[in-house]
Amino acid sequence: MKRVSTIVALLVIVSMVIGACGATPTPTVAPAPTKAPAAPTATPAAAGTAVDKVTIDKPVEVVFWHTSTQTQEQNLLKMVDEFNAKNPNIKVKPEFGGSYSDIRKKILAAITAGTTPDIAVAYTNQVAEYANAGKIVALDDYINSVKYGLSKADLDDLYAAYLAVDRNPTQGNKLMSLRTSPSMEVMFYNIDMLKSLGFDGNPPQTWDDFAKMCKAAGAKGLKGYALSISASTFAGWLFTRGADVISADGKKPTLNSKEAVDAMTFLKDLIDNGCAYQIAERYGDQTDFANGKVIFTFGSTAGLPYYRDAIQDKTTNKQKFEWSIAPFPHTTKDPVVDMYGPSWTIFKSTPEKQLAAWLFLKWFTETDQTAKWSAMTGYFPMRKSAAQSDVVQKQMADLPVYKKAFDFLPYAKSEPNISSWEAIRNIITDAITAVVTGKMTPQAALDDAQKKAESAMAGQ
Repeated sequence: MKRVSTIVALLVIVSMVIGACGATPTPTVAPAPTKAPAAPTATPAAAGTAVDKVTIDKPVEVVFWHTSTQTQEQNLLKMVDEFNAKNPNIKVKPEFGGSYSDIRKKILAAITAGTTPDIAVAYTNQVAEYANAGKIVALDDYINSVKYGLSKADLDDLYAAYLAVDRNPTQGNKLMSLRTSPSMEVMFYNIDMLKSLGFDGNPPQTWDDFAKMCKAAGAKGLKGYALSISASTFAGWLFTRGADVISADGKKPTLNSKEAVDAMTFLKDLIDNGCAYQIAERYGDQTDFANGKVIFTFGSTAGLPYYRDAIQDKTTNKQKFEWSIAPFPHTTKDPVVDMYGPSWTIFKSTPEKQLAAWLFLKWFTETDQTAKWSAMTGYFPMRKSAAQSDVVQKQMADLPVYKKAFDFLPYAKSEPNISSWEAIRNIITDAITAVVTGKMTPQAALDDAQKKAESAMAGQ
């Protein structure tokens, strides 16, 4: 495994490569699917802005809507308490908003009702919707504030890619949010189960290898793949077959391409042959994997701590079996991993509330906090200095798969950063469900999805 210094250098290189792409790193794979925002173009740090005139001289409450659950929520609440203790005039009030889809619906309703939170978690395509409604505060003036902003050293320490991806070209390329929790979609695999089936324990490199391993499990009355229906997983299926979810010019979806139909047919074949199945409840794939019932699952690196804890034998405190992560199988020359992650965005309110929300966001993305959050959640840190911190290095030592995930960064590719992507994601999940349940053939389901996605993009 590479030393941490090598990993840090890799991250820096990745940021430099993709800074002008406004997406996650893609030095060895196809370009991002949409016209990406340009690299950060903010005025020099500490240039001074109108924000400098705002002061918080009396208590201010900031309502923060988040999507964290289980251990992740507990850790987030502890960090909120820490911030509140250090800032007696600011009280951040965290409120769980549900899933990313749920919180979007709540925010859109709140925009209509005039009751938006002060700061919220959102994917950048969701931020684009809120920005189009005129309810989002651009962060440039806060970043460039002499009194409250980021220094040049701070900006240099932040990965350029994370800043670039949050710039919105429809809003004058302003920074409308800030990425706090970058992660990627990976394959989880049970090494011991693969060995018991006669394989060497290494992950499948191609989709044919994946099918062979799943079918070997099926022949033994076991299961190869526990499917959690996800548009991000679907995007990964296409990326790793050399295709995309929208056209290169970003103007048209490509959901019924040959590669997409092949991917869906591949999935249906595994299910029909009893080698794969759809999970019955949320996190069912993680539960079944931890219980040794399935070889493969796909999910976010943010799930790494949950997988570790679920697989741990509570009596011996050891892992019940050997497991690891890998990029998706692929037919492309190099692997491709779907990188994504939520940002935090600030809603228009009062100058004092907006400043308080910014100070919370700024604090959360400082080296100590982003390192702590990364180590606790499996997300990647926002800062280069955080990757060198003791807490991140300790996490790499304690959770080798977390360290391994850093090696996948050169193969990362992002999903579309367009306002209609939320609607298209739902269209994709509906299509997968129709195929898995036998209601539609892969071709029919994807033809239908293509038409609906075209309508969604036309209306954005």
